[in-house]
Amino acid sequence: MRTTTSRAGIALLGTVLAGVVAIAATPAAAAPSGPPTAPAIQSPVRIDTSTIPAGTVIDPPVNCTPGPHRPHPVVVLPGADGTTDQTAAQWNPMLTALRADGGCAFVFQGGIIKGQRWAGDVPSEARQVADFITKVRTATRADKVDIVAHSAGTFVAQYYLKVLRGASSVRDAVLLAPESRGCDGAGLLAQYGITNPPMTPVQAAEVAPYLVSALTIMFPGMAPAMQMSPTSEVYKAVFDGTVTQPGVRYSILATRHDRIATPAVSCSRIDEPGVVNVVYEDRFPTAPAVDHSTLRSSPESTAWVVEQLRS
Repeated sequence: MRTTTSRAGIALLGTVLAGVVAIAATPAAAAPSGPPTAPAIQSPVRIDTSTIPAGTVIDPPVNCTPGPHRPHPVVVLPGADGTTDQTAAQWNPMLTALRADGGCAFVFQGGIIKGQRWAGDVPSEARQVADFITKVRTATRADKVDIVAHSAGTFVAQYYLKVLRGASSVRDAVLLAPESRGCDGAGLLAQYGITNPPMTPVQAAEVAPYLVSALTIMFPGMAPAMQMSPTSEVYKAVFDGTVTQPGVRYSILATRHDRIATPAVSCSRIDEPGVVNVVYEDRFPTAPAVDHSTLRSSPESTAWVVEQLRS
């Protein structure tokens, strides 16, 4: 699920999901006899996206011309951790590494609401990304771009690639700590001291999808986060069927110390032909530990990203 929309928003979402877990796990919600089982999802959660704002964007000037060594500009999509005034410090190591390798790299931030990235409607955010990539390709005359995305930015990137058919404009998609299939949402609750719930938020949503719909009406600010729930139509548009798109090379870097995208590693993998799935601790066994957020700025991670884009 999406990690943050704001500090207050996360706390509220954690409380809401805890409530869903508690309600879904009560005896009234359980089967009359035998071990409790989660029934099949009845239908996708329908969220009225017309009520979800798109948010604003921060797009940098396209003032770099790619050279023959690195012909594809790199569009960097940060995660939702931190605020926009922290972006430069968070992403300076990655940008420095990319530019030192002779590449043009641009950080694009979309869906911004109250300083928080990716806090708006996911399809609208993906269209913002599409517009910026068109701008970059036009200004640089590059036939394709590369995408480096982190956390919530990876979900927007994958919506752009698959649903908006952006794959023809992209060569490489390098995804850091993505939230893919199989995530349980428990990492979000753990941030607020809610551990070992009787069922995970995703299981609770599957048991009682009508509660998720009700909560998005009660708390409209949580609707964007709910779009990343496996019961939502937006999620299904990305993850039903094949995720990867023809012509795009996918590389994924995950960490075993991820406490947001849980279960760690398996939540981030895309097990499809041609995808490079790497675990940070396996590739760099002697490197300092990283977590969901610091994965993006590790010297080892930045060198690995450059390596993927060179190949």
